[in-house]
Amino acid sequence: MTASDLSVLPISIGFGLATEPFADTADEAFFFPSDQHLRALEFMGHSLWTRSRLGVVTADHGCGKSLLIKRLLKDLDERVTVASVQREHIGPREFLLEILRQFGFALGDDDKTDRRRLLERFLAHQAGTGRLCLLIVENAQSMHPSVLEELRCLAAIEHDGVRVLKMLLLGQPALNLVLESPRMVELMSGNVSRFSLSAFSEDQTAAYVAHRLRAAGAPNPDALMPSVLLPQIHACSLGVPANINKLCTRAFVHAREEGASLVTESALDKAIEDLGWMRRRLRLENAVLEQVASLGSSPSQGKLVITMQGEPEREVLLKSDRMLVGRGEEADVRIDSVFISRYHALIVRDGNRDLLLDLGSTNGLLVNSRRILRRALRHRDLIQVGPARVMYINEQANSVQPDSGETLLLARPGLPAAAGDEEPSTLLAFGRLDPSA
Repeated sequence: MTASDLSVLPISIGFGLATEPFADTADEAFFFPSDQHLRALEFMGHSLWTRSRLGVVTADHGCGKSLLIKRLLKDLDERVTVASVQREHIGPREFLLEILRQFGFALGDDDKTDRRRLLERFLAHQAGTGRLCLLIVENAQSMHPSVLEELRCLAAIEHDGVRVLKMLLLGQPALNLVLESPRMVELMSGNVSRFSLSAFSEDQTAAYVAHRLRAAGAPNPDALMPSVLLPQIHACSLGVPANINKLCTRAFVHAREEGASLVTESALDKAIEDLGWMRRRLRLENAVLEQVASLGSSPSQGKLVITMQGEPEREVLLKSDRMLVGRGEEADVRIDSVFISRYHALIVRDGNRDLLLDLGSTNGLLVNSRRILRRALRHRDLIQVGPARVMYINEQANSVQPDSGETLLLARPGLPAAAGDEEPSTLLAFGRLDPSA
């Protein structure tokens, strides 16, 4: 069988999975309840069951708006009559016809009925019986102005002085510009709520990949998609679920072509090249790891002394070239706290230095009261990781060359200096400490 034949096989074949892990599916088991998706569902429910008449949800393409609609509709009962329009390129008469058909009317394309008048009578009757009517419009930012005008007219329909049609408009961020145009003033007046659905953070990306693999039958997701690859997946996918699905699918295809039992770094690299996302790749950690691989010296061994309130002090020896800090079970330095990201930080041995790298954590790293993204650790550096205080112990660390790539997170003026960096010649330049300035 050739490589091209392999590429069309389901990726579940060869990896012990029951089904495709990253396919576009409405299967409940694959729904990932991220914080922002749960809040979006709550927002849509609030728009439906309160006096609010219009709710607007915006997100970049691929963030899961359509899946949220499916989840919302699944939980509705007979008290709600729903019409959902997804077609972007549709005229005003076809738009009204689509709504009527979804409300249960059997009308042909050439029917001459006054469609707006028919909708008005139907909505008034439903309101008189105590039923809610909900109109969901997806990709609303791409609708023709004449269709948006029909939306404005439908939103104005009243029964006994009360607006009778609930609306949910979903689209990309450009929808906000459309709704703020002068022709939409009447539609947007009154009680209108908006919700912006964001992409996944790095932690959420890792949790999403693990969730999809478990739903597909993987007992140990890390055995198929190693945790060290997940920062790269997040960076290249931008945290967008649809992009994550594409990238992971391609990575599994290449892993199978290699004959590997898991996704390798080379398989992920090929998948990134397939999708043309090379410019999004993470650079810093790869460069550091290449330096580590090329070193043949035997550096001194440091250790971490970890203290947390209510727990005994413990020590962790930095015995390997890479030490993952986080709350996940796979972490070498595990700190069990909701304030710690699953993949929070990485300590990488670079010659005689230990480099501390923030892996894009939610709450960041403080070293000697200053937030950093990268630092060559020095003896008795105090690292604050959530509720944990971590002391770095290595007397030989102060004799090594300073790290010219040390990176701070830009902050307010007057930020205190880290231990050993009090020299007046040290400048903060574009987020980096430049000792040569």
